This record gives sequence, structure tokens and C-alpha cells, in this order.
Amino acid sequence: MNEPVREHPLKGQFDTAAARWVRPDADDGTPGELEIGFATNGLVAMRRTDDPEGTILIYTPDEWEAFVGGVRDGELDLSVLAEDARNAAGPK
Repeated sequence: MNEPVREHPLKGQFDTAAARWVRPDADDGTPGELEIGFATNGLVAMRRTDDPEGTILIYTPDEWEAFVGGVRDGELDLSVLAEDARNAAGPK
């Protein structure tokens, strides 16, 4: 079992046991596959619900705000990303 405190070399410590974890619903209203953790030191983490002891992504408050803003603006929409990739590849 992993230790509850995860250390990020640049961002500091994230205590998974003390964090407040929320599980947003998917678009269809079913429980989502990700959990978002909010630590008392301001860091935010994201992990898969089916592997809470596995890898977590740790964000600073500014990084989290930028990530959430990008999601809201559609920057992470798969169809937009695929179109950007096709455009970057140039004509065939």
C-alpha cells in the first residue's frame, strides 16, 4: 500500500488521507471515473476511482484553475484535439 503523503519535487506534499475527495458525475449522471482531491495546503489532485492507491496528478491552484478553464472552454474536447492534430499534419 502506498503512503498517504505523496511528494512532488516542485509542488510539495499532498496528503491523500487528509484531502477532501469528490467524485463528479459523468455526463449521463452516473458516478464518474475520476476523483478530485483538495488538500489543506491548496494543492489539488486527480486520481482514478478504481485505483486510489495508484498514480495521482498533482496541481497547484493556478494549474488547476487553468485546467478547469480549458475544459470549460472546450480545449480538451477530443474532436477539437483530433482536428488540431489533422491540421498540424498538413494536407495529405
